[in-house]
Parts: sequence; C-alpha cells; structure tokens
Amino acid sequence: MSVQFANETARSAFAQAIATIETSSACEAVVAIRRQSAAYLHVHVLVGALALFGALAFALYAEAEFSTITILLEPFVVGVVVGVAVEWLPALKRLLTPRNMRRHVVERAARATFFERGVSQTNGRTGILFYISWQERMVSIVPDIAVRVAISSSRIAQLEQTLSAAVAAGGETVANAIKAFAPELAVLPRTEDDINELPDALDEQHHRSHPIPQRKSRGAR
Repeated sequence: MSVQFANETARSAFAQAIATIETSSACEAVVAIRRQSAAYLHVHVLVGALALFGALAFALYAEAEFSTITILLEPFVVGVVVGVAVEWLPALKRLLTPRNMRRHVVERAARATFFERGVSQTNGRTGILFYISWQERMVSIVPDIAVRVAISSSRIAQLEQTLSAAVAAGGETVANAIKAFAPELAVLPRTEDDINELPDALDEQHHRSHPIPQRKSRGAR
C-alpha cells in the first residue's frame, strides 16, 4: 500500500472523521483500508504467459545461438519472474481488470468486512462501513438498516464515487470527504444513552480473515 496514503496525517484525519460522525449522530462509523480486495491472478498469469512466449520467441529467432537447455528453461524462468513482479504493478492490474469486475470484488469484500467487523451488530442498526481498497482506487460504503432508511441509495452511490475519485489524492483527502458527510448523518440524532459500540481505531489489516471485535463496555463515548 502506498505509504503516503496511510501516513500519520491521514490516520489522524480518519480518526477525526470517525469522531465527528459519532459525536454528531447516532451512527457507528468504521473505516477499513485494504491494499487490495483480491489477488487478480488472471493478470499474473496473462502477463507471465506473454513474457514466457516473448522470451521463447527471442530464444528461437534471435541471431545469437542458445543451447537447448536455455531455450527450454529460460522462457519459463522469465515468465515466472515477470508474473510475480506484477504484484508490484497495481496500475497494470487496474488496466487489465475491467472496472465492473473490480467494483464487484470491492463490494463483495466490503460486505464481508461489514459482518466480520461487527458493524451489523449495533443496537440501533446505525453502523456504517467505509471500505477503502487502495489498489482498485475504489471505496464501498455499507450502511446498516437505519442508515439506509435515512440516507438514499443514490446519495450513498454518489458519495462512493466522490471518495473513490479522492483515493489517488491520498488518505487525508478521503478522510476529509468522509468527515464532510457527517452533517447528513445527523438525521439520525444521538440519544442521551448513546454508547460507543464499535472500536474507533482505523482498520488497516491487509487480509480479510479476522475475528469479529467485541463490543466495548457501556459508558460514554
């Protein structure tokens, strides 16, 4: 993941965004950042295969002579090395993966994270997940029932587009855009007995398999 995206300034901005949402509304906000939402092995295979056949063609038709062992082994070595190197070329993965496929992958990962992180377990069903997938340059928002009733799906989709466009500019820009959404969530006002039901820490895990966090003990935010 880009170091600049999740630097200390960005982490502080995300913390402020979460605090602003939770102090101005009944919503429980969770921000999850992932380097990528899938491995996109088809890109590794495709690029590795192209490199393999390119190396084989060079070995067969180049003016220089190569031994039989070199012709047999070198293309496979080149293909494997280039295929593995794709992992460090996120722009290439985006280029060779249709946008609809990337969106489907991100939304599926976001929904899984929504349940895995316990966002669906708040008493008032006011949880909202902001899932940021850096490699895909996409953000998926998963609101719980109460939020879906209060905020239209078209507005959620519009905000997803705004946040996704901001990913390339860095984490601080995305965090500020999330913070700016807080007044709209105030349609779900806090109550006097409002408690903090979900951890406020930024979720930066780089894998999708993790236990559901336990709720905090009752008390003031």
